Amino acid sequence: MNMTPEKQQVFDAVNAVHPVPPADWSLFEDTLRPAFFKRGTFFIEAGKVSHEIAFVLKGAFRAYYIIDGEEKCVDFFLEGQWAKAYHNFLSQSKSKIWVEALEDTAVFLVDYGTLQNLFDHSAYWERFGRLVTERLYTSSQQRAEALLLETAEQRYISLVMNRSQLIERIPLYHLASYIGVRQPSLSRIRKRLMSKSGL
Repeated sequence: MNMTPEKQQVFDAVNAVHPVPPADWSLFEDTLRPAFFKRGTFFIEAGKVSHEIAFVLKGAFRAYYIIDGEEKCVDFFLEGQWAKAYHNFLSQSKSKIWVEALEDTAVFLVDYGTLQNLFDHSAYWERFGRLVTERLYTSSQQRAEALLLETAEQRYISLVMNRSQLIERIPLYHLASYIGVRQPSLSRIRKRLMSKSGL
């Protein structure tokens, strides 16, 4: 299949979840809409319905809640990932989360109606949607368990091992929020680990 490098990125991400037949890819490919978010602008705003998901071609988003006036970071979306508030997107309810561009970010957008139409008319896309939902549920459970059962140091080590790109690109205060500590605490953890193992 001939496609642009940008669409190849999406194809590779979709294919990694479940191999996509050419006919089903064609249905989806035609729905992709390019968009651009400047650093500091929002893809999703709390209090508004999330009508789209965004495939990140270049750049980075962070997702966070505001609780008692304090930002609580819950995820990051880099190249090759889908930025979304999935629960609110599926239910078409008002989002409680903010998704902000940390860098100038280029994406492809897919809207809710388009995905529902694909789920209704394609066995492949119906299965794809189920697989994605299962993965997101598993990931959400793992993160909840990590916050409850692991130390901050263990959570940071896991971040280094599993999502090393974040260490290189995301400001330290956002990483601290993500693993559930203040920035000074994360700085101490990093210093201690550096002295022990070079992490």
